[in-house]
Amino acid sequence: MSNIAERYIYLCRCYIELADRFQKLDVEHMTLKGKMVPMLKAMKSYKHTIEQLSQEKLELEQKLQAVTAQYEALKPFEALLQPETQAVLAEAEEQMNLVQQTIEEIEQETDPDMSEADKTLLKEYSEHSDEFSWMNTPAKS
Repeated sequence: MSNIAERYIYLCRCYIELADRFQKLDVEHMTLKGKMVPMLKAMKSYKHTIEQLSQEKLELEQKLQAVTAQYEALKPFEALLQPETQAVLAEAEEQMNLVQQTIEEIEQETDPDMSEADKTLLKEYSEHSDEFSWMNTPAKS
């Protein structure tokens, strides 16, 4: 009988050891689960952040392409920013102002070298050219 009792005691000790190990394993499992949930939440948040950043990156790349295209379109005009070109443009503006001023003066006084009497005569001719028509008829012999 002692053999059965020893086997029973051995079996009980194994059962107690198994129960202790199961309890430790269960505690470790719950601890890991507790640590896993925040990690999963963080991973989900990171995934969302990565998706947002990827979308922003795509938008920024498109904007960069647009800005690059605009820059390339404006690149030929860089020469206009040089001081020499600015000076030439300023001089051209001055010349255009002088031309405009001259045109305005010409419109105000078409013949500055003519006397007032000559100007009056030309005005009469342009207004009443038919009075001077006797000059255009051939002379009779």
